Amino acid sequence: MFRSRPFVATALGLVLLAVAQPVGCAAAGANTASGRSAPEGAAGRSAAEAVAALAGRYRITNADGDRACPLVLTTTPATGGGGRYGVELDQPACTQAILFTADIFGWRPGAGNSILLETRQGRLIAEFTEGVAGTWEALRENDGVYFLVNPALAEPSRVPEPAELAGPWSLGRADGGPACRVELKPEPDSAGRLPAVAEPACAPLFGRFALQSWRLDGLDLLLLPASGPPLRFVAQEEGGWAKMPAGSRPLVLTRP
Repeated sequence: MFRSRPFVATALGLVLLAVAQPVGCAAAGANTASGRSAPEGAAGRSAAEAVAALAGRYRITNADGDRACPLVLTTTPATGGGGRYGVELDQPACTQAILFTADIFGWRPGAGNSILLETRQGRLIAEFTEGVAGTWEALRENDGVYFLVNPALAEPSRVPEPAELAGPWSLGRADGGPACRVELKPEPDSAGRLPAVAEPACAPLFGRFALQSWRLDGLDLLLLPASGPPLRFVAQEEGGWAKMPAGSRPLVLTRP
């Protein structure tokens, strides 16, 4: 009997080890399933890659498509942090078309390539889940269905070449009035930027914006200052380019 005790103890230890090992494996599996050990998500993309993939020009429409709000989801972190990024839109005009846009402050990528729009306080306004053909859909309780459309994906267009846009342009207000001349240079400078020159008469239209260069951003035209945010222009169906968001200075660029 005395000699059998080490065998019993050894057998008992093996049983305990066998029981404990699956528990540890299950816990590790649970951590992986919860995403704790895989912060990049199921798609294997980092947060930065998700932001870069989803950022761009969109428009929010109601289910009937008779009301719309154009906006830009930027890659610039929103004021206050919280993992949100800035949204550019003409808030007064958009609020008249779609009421909840008055509260939009920032956006963030969500699970499954969704797009979350949030208030300044971080409250969720709408979660748009990805559909087909560059369209995301959100159902707002007691409000209705809304769509977030990426025109570059839903309505593919040919990206213009810089050479097509180089040359003289007339800058003016969308509602008419005096215009001035802006020259987009075709050759980059020593820093690799494409220079842009505005005549002095453009000062009342630009305000404090000091034009220095220009470039294409996908389908959009950007006018850039020496420092600070650029002015974004989008192509118009009737020709020319319109500043977006229009804001208090609805500017347009047309060929003279």
